[in-house]
Amino acid sequence: MRAIYREYTEQKPVAVVKRRKEQIIIAEIGFEEIATATSFVEYVYEKYGFSRSCIWYNLKKLKHRGVLDFAEKSESEVYKPLYLTDVGVGTLRAMLSHSAAAPVAAQPSRVAPQIRYGLA
Repeated sequence: MRAIYREYTEQKPVAVVKRRKEQIIIAEIGFEEIATATSFVEYVYEKYGFSRSCIWYNLKKLKHRGVLDFAEKSESEVYKPLYLTDVGVGTLRAMLSHSAAAPVAAQPSRVAPQIRYGLA
């Protein structure tokens, strides 16, 4: 019983991710496996407009730090999907809990639009 409790309460390691692009990449990968890193690069390029070389650079940097893993051309595992490691999952959970705890920048107004803009 103690072993199960210890495993449940044990915190996963978290990598320090301060850059916005790295956070976007981790958030976009999420808890899913993506077939190839190349298809992910194209997806992020089309959605956010980051350069492809910048996305590859960040992917390789995050892989080196142990946040994610994927197959590179030099590796023998050609069909290895892109996924977050345990460190990456801990980082994603920390990012999600931090964003949930942060105050909302703009609260919606409770006043009807007609009154607020003088349309009444």
